[in-house]
Amino acid sequence: MMKPPAPANEAERLAYLHRLGLDLSLTFEEIDGLCDVASSLTGAPVALVTLIDETEQNILAGVGLGDVKQTSRDVSFCAHAIMHSEQFEVNDARADPRFADNPFVAGAPGFRSYLGTVLEPEDEIRLGTLCVLDTEAKTYSDDVKADLSKIAKAITALIVSYREKMDLIDYSKELAMRNSEMAALTDTLRSSMEKLVAAENTKNEFVSIVSHELRTPLTSIKGALSLMRNDAQQAGSSKTQRLIEIACQNSERLLSLVDDILKLQKNEFGTPQSSYGPVDLSELIETSAEAYRSYAADRNVTLKVSGTGPSCVVSGDKAQLDRVLANVLSNAFKFSKRGGHVEISLNCAKDGPQIAVKDDGVGIPEGSKEKVFGLFSQVDGSDTRSQSGTGLGMHICKQILTQHNASIDYESELGVGTEFTIRFPATGPQDTASE
Repeated sequence: MMKPPAPANEAERLAYLHRLGLDLSLTFEEIDGLCDVASSLTGAPVALVTLIDETEQNILAGVGLGDVKQTSRDVSFCAHAIMHSEQFEVNDARADPRFADNPFVAGAPGFRSYLGTVLEPEDEIRLGTLCVLDTEAKTYSDDVKADLSKIAKAITALIVSYREKMDLIDYSKELAMRNSEMAALTDTLRSSMEKLVAAENTKNEFVSIVSHELRTPLTSIKGALSLMRNDAQQAGSSKTQRLIEIACQNSERLLSLVDDILKLQKNEFGTPQSSYGPVDLSELIETSAEAYRSYAADRNVTLKVSGTGPSCVVSGDKAQLDRVLANVLSNAFKFSKRGGHVEISLNCAKDGPQIAVKDDGVGIPEGSKEKVFGLFSQVDGSDTRSQSGTGLGMHICKQILTQHNASIDYESELGVGTEFTIRFPATGPQDTASE
């Protein structure tokens, strides 16, 4: 008896066979049925579908061999068949030196003839055979061989489709698992969203209540200052009148800030651009500087104004732009050292007017822009910070300037100071007043 050799592409062939992952413990009824057809077609009592692995011949389906599911590869006719393309035929095994002393030939069941058609899902990848065996010497006609070849191709297709079906089952299981995970994640996200919505509603309610509570005393203060201003005008005291005027302006700014909080809370911030009018930035800066000179003096900070001689007109909301300058100036004074300097300058350049507010204060740490311009956030959020504040001012400034197609940014160095720059878009000839 001659042991069957291994195909040249044995590693590739075995890899393909293992990828199929066929469960030999299952019953493949369709393939069993085709084995019946093959047996009837050839008149052979045994028809098998075999798969050849490293050491064994595995019987996937068949008729005529009882419960036998596996034999050694060394005694397998099919292991010889996969060395050939299409079909391998042995007419009389007893007369063939390769099989004469094969235990299935010399002993029971005493096979004499064999015809195997290879199962070849891809070129040169021969997994096993559809074979028929008989205890009588036999030669098969070309027509029978051709029909057996067609049956083998159908079986090959069934084997490949089984693997594809198993892949689909595995994929459907994985998909079901992912869907379950997604459902759990969706539930978590929904719960988190509900908590966020509840927190947002609580925050909005708190802001609304505090803002309304602030508005009432501020309105009273503003009214009292207005009466004092009238009395000062009648008394003719220019110094008292000037101080009361500054107090009135600042109470109005504070009242406007409370209104801004309400607008932000209601998402109503911003003036329609259709209602904008001409705003002279030179005049705006001078007015803001005058309003803060007393505040600067109280903090022993020098305020310098430059570049405001000629008119520099942009289109916008004067009250809102005044609010921006007031906020930036307030911060400059607030974070300046006693005896320090603050400078506000205007550059009415062709590529767009620019307002710069520079101080020699404590400076801002790197990577703090999100906090500087964030809503209700501060660079120093500790309980021991040196300056108080709502964390709202610079956020409002950015919102207002965005409405004006303008921007605000800063450069800073710790211990040296900070310079905020407000940039407006380039103005057309109709918006720029002549000198």
